[in-house]
Amino acid sequence: MLKDRIVAAQRIASELHDAEFAIDDAIVKIARLAATLPAVRIETKMSAIVGQDAVAKITQAVAAAGQVRQIIADAHQALGETQKQVGLGARMFGAGLNKPPAASRNVPAPHNQNASFESEAEVATVAA
Repeated sequence: MLKDRIVAAQRIASELHDAEFAIDDAIVKIARLAATLPAVRIETKMSAIVGQDAVAKITQAVAAAGQVRQIIADAHQALGETQKQVGLGARMFGAGLNKPPAASRNVPAPHNQNASFESEAEVATVAA
């Protein structure tokens, strides 16, 4: 039923945005750590060799988090195609939905301009 697919799509969109936020938040935190390590080393006048293995691992973590972000972005694109495949194209699901601000974890429910229709046939008739 159309209504069930819309509810499912809203749930997926909410989880997707939460995941995207979490990845960006992780990148920021790992990058801050990567910046702090050499800053503290300089402040404490330690040799450049001190902590080098840790610095190398942390910078690898930043790169890995960037790869995860790319994979999730690709999944986001794929879900856009899936949305069309299940009959929830932009006219019915995504129209007018703004992305949440970067610092917001609250994702608004998508605006469904056809919410008053009970059946797919009614939606198809209006869309034609």
